[in-house]
Amino acid sequence: MSDTLELHEDVEVANELKFVRFQLGDEHFAFSVDSVTGIIKWREVTPLPNVEDHLLGLGNLRGRTLPVTDLRLKMGIESPVVKEDGLVIVTEDNHNSVGLLVDHVIEVLTVNENDIQENTVDISNDIQGYVTGIVNVKDVLISILDLEKLVEVAA
Repeated sequence: MSDTLELHEDVEVANELKFVRFQLGDEHFAFSVDSVTGIIKWREVTPLPNVEDHLLGLGNLRGRTLPVTDLRLKMGIESPVVKEDGLVIVTEDNHNSVGLLVDHVIEVLTVNENDIQENTVDISNDIQGYVTGIVNVKDVLISILDLEKLVEVAA
């Protein structure tokens, strides 16, 4: 029998997650960078008849046609972005591409998974169904969005 006692500490290694952080009005949002295929300047789209207001129309990206939605309108955030100043985040999920019009793309943000809080009580009802968590970065609350749910209703 050994006189040495070995201690093994369980060290929890948190996953680092990457998000595209963007702004709609004064609010900050992010979603996983994994589904983002590009970020482009706003270009005019071909309007579609009889669709919800948030669906701006069909855009063309490198020969591919994709629906473009205004995230402000979709999420009930007042005063739509001046389109000429906006950026379109192009996403792909299950081979479906969608463009999401936002005010500003701020950064690709790396977040420790343990820093994401699941409490979304203070989130407005219009967006609560899309928010999976909140992270505080330098005293700015960033709502983490479920891109799959956004794309589901945006397309």
